[in-house]
Amino acid sequence: MKFTQLYDVNLSKIAYSANSQAFVVISECPIVKIFLDRQSPQPIYLQIRDRISSLIKSGALQPGDRLPSIRSLAESLQVNKLTIIEAYNVLEADGAICARQGSGYFVSTQIVPYANLQPTFSPAQEVIIKEPGSNSFFDMHVSGVHAQRQPGMIDLSFGCPRPPKNLTQIAKRALNQADALSKYDLPQGQLTLRRQITQMLVHQGLNVSTENLIVTNGSEQALSLAIYHFVRPGDWVIVEAPTYFGVIAILESLGAKIIGIPMTPEGMNLELLEQYLCSHRPKLIYTISTLHNPTGLTTTQAHRQKLLALAEQYECPILEDNAYEGLNFEPVPAPIKALDKNNWVTYVGTFSKTLVPGLRVGYMVVTGEHYQAILERKLFHDVHVSTFSQAIVSEYLASGHYRRHLSQLRAENIQSRNIMLQAIEHYFPEEARWTVPKGGLFLWVQLPGDIPIQEITKEALSQNILIFCGSPFFPDKQGYPAMRLTFANSAEDIEKGISILGNLLKKYLSRGRKSISDYQPLVHIS
Repeated sequence: MKFTQLYDVNLSKIAYSANSQAFVVISECPIVKIFLDRQSPQPIYLQIRDRISSLIKSGALQPGDRLPSIRSLAESLQVNKLTIIEAYNVLEADGAICARQGSGYFVSTQIVPYANLQPTFSPAQEVIIKEPGSNSFFDMHVSGVHAQRQPGMIDLSFGCPRPPKNLTQIAKRALNQADALSKYDLPQGQLTLRRQITQMLVHQGLNVSTENLIVTNGSEQALSLAIYHFVRPGDWVIVEAPTYFGVIAILESLGAKIIGIPMTPEGMNLELLEQYLCSHRPKLIYTISTLHNPTGLTTTQAHRQKLLALAEQYECPILEDNAYEGLNFEPVPAPIKALDKNNWVTYVGTFSKTLVPGLRVGYMVVTGEHYQAILERKLFHDVHVSTFSQAIVSEYLASGHYRRHLSQLRAENIQSRNIMLQAIEHYFPEEARWTVPKGGLFLWVQLPGDIPIQEITKEALSQNILIFCGSPFFPDKQGYPAMRLTFANSAEDIEKGISILGNLLKKYLSRGRKSISDYQPLVHIS
């Protein structure tokens, strides 16, 4: 191969070929090469990720080896530092590398592999129709919080993120501006914070401005504001089945009629969605496109485009809830809102799942004529979000600590997810089916149709294992038996919790087998 240019960079050589390919020799670790093809449709940061990942898997890079600094590798490859940051962030989220404060990036020494990454989730495709009625969200939430606080309880239910280690330091720095924080603020949120969130969303593919953004008391308030704006008592609303039980509760309290469209391994069943858009003419579609709660699934770009096209065709607004975006282990498609040219989509996000729930800072992107009406409704709710909470989140975003915290969370979460998957495969009965989420905090376990999941939940609680059974995630609790499990726990708690649950599942399945005749096999969902 004939090279057109050759450079000496920090005792490493970089060479460019006539076909726009390039490679660099890394001198700060064992001698390896990174090739770049600048004509490839694959983004440069993913080329870097793939090459370093393959070097780790092949053994060319050993656990504990130091990687080049962001600046030196960017200079060697002649790319922007943000490109290297993105590559290292993805590698860190994969658990392949780790950052050490003040020392740089190193090949991880405690990678937990998990060979079987194929989900077995395959539910029946049955639509659930729910007429207006009461709900038990209050009792379930309050009893769950009380149980969560019991000594020795292993909480596999709520899924709170691991709190930042420097929260106190950041909070003290943010609260130095106490005079400004002691005054009333705008109902849409502090301008500085809205600018920072806007910049964050632009990197996710959303072309928004501060005039489209409303800071809310967590995503729960944002969801409530949007639902009460678009829906009236007696209206039909489409949700995924299963879906976030908080939204089911809001819709039930409003007196809406709910249509639960079943989830497939790819997302909401779009064929059934179109059927019910045509027959029932709902007023709203609620969807969680990225790291779905409770299943952990993420929809493809094609699925998002088709969903938006159907919403536009039948003139039905979309409420897109992406509470877990930012916790993805690999790149995800841009939100549905990024495709929205005609103001059909309201987008909701939060910092409760990435920083700490107690801050209660969320946000919503509202474009077009709906913005002012929703903003006025919010003013009547709370005047504005706590200025102290907003200042703390703003300080995280301004200092760069938020990006580093997300990278650390993703690295920890993928390890915990793999530990939980290994434990489920080892301890759970073969009849169980589960998802393999590519991020977030939860996975979803689908169980045989005749298993008494409520009894199992109660018995698990008696053994200090707190879980959410699947029924509250379905309209009218009509779905199949399932469990939502969070992997935001220590390895020891995951191992202990899953082993106890596995024993309980096997015990109740064994009882069921003894109580049925030989010609009635256990329901098996493949």
